[in-house]
This record gives sequence, C-alpha cells and structure tokens, in this order.
Amino acid sequence: MRGKPKIVASPNGALKESHGQPVAVLTNGHISGYYISPETWEAMADYLEDIELGKIARSRMRGKRVKVDLDEL
Repeated sequence: MRGKPKIVASPNGALKESHGQPVAVLTNGHISGYYISPETWEAMADYLEDIELGKIARSRMRGKRVKVDLDEL
C-alpha cells in the first residue's frame, strides 16, 4: 500500500486525488475492495478480452489447415 491511509468522506474525491490510480477501501484496517476509474476499468476489460481472444486463436491454430489461393477469394 502506498502512502498513508486517510479517511475520505467522498469516494469520488479520493479517486480524483489518486490521479487514476486505484484507491483501496479499508474496513477495520483490512482492504475490502478497490475504487478504480472508468478508464482503468475499460483498460482492464480490454486486456482480459485480448487474453480470451488469444486463447481462442491459439486453440484454432491446432486445428486442420486448409491451403487457400488468395486470387480465388
């Protein structure tokens, strides 16, 4: 955990102060969750989608191959 924990009344205010970095939510001194910006959420979702698409592509590379002539397409 970076920096000193501080009590913040507004989660949105804490997120703005963090300049896009995740904000840990503490409950009884333990991390119970994180606030992240919409931009961070979107980047994470895109990254996870890329991982899934990569798995699909790799699995298809193991399948039957068909030779194609580009002029016939």
